[in-house]
Amino acid sequence: MTVISKIIVDPSKCSGCRVCEAICSLINEGIFNPTKSRIKVIRMIKGSPAGLLYSVPVVCQQCEEAYCQKVCPVRAIYRNNKGALVVDEQKCIGCRLCEAACPIGAISVDIEKHVALKCNLCERIGEPQCVKYCFDEAIKLVPADRASRAIAISRAERFREIIRKVII
Repeated sequence: MTVISKIIVDPSKCSGCRVCEAICSLINEGIFNPTKSRIKVIRMIKGSPAGLLYSVPVVCQQCEEAYCQKVCPVRAIYRNNKGALVVDEQKCIGCRLCEAACPIGAISVDIEKHVALKCNLCERIGEPQCVKYCFDEAIKLVPADRASRAIAISRAERFREIIRKVII
């Protein structure tokens, strides 16, 4: 099964409000708690000595060749009927191998339940709620075959704006 849709992020649009984390933890765990969210907003200081606060949402990219799935010793990570990688909480032993294998840091292990937490594209609801409630439109769901194109377009638009600022 191939991935049908992917969530892409445009960090230049992210205000760092963390609504995506709140809605994700509410939908999946029934509580507003960013540690139980499947999407994480990472904040960094970048730039000049004064530094600018920079927020980047990190979410599972539903990799075609998923290292998290390959290293799972109990095969708790599988693709659902829509192609999204999901965790079978009944099988997961919380070993953290998937967490270590993820190249972008999109998986964490719930310290209370001892199970891996990763984006499942809100499989129970049918549409990712982080996308729906991102008021800045920094998070979007796109067909997997168009994800690279959407990212390239976004980068080109940012480059064009930077050039405009330099020229004007």
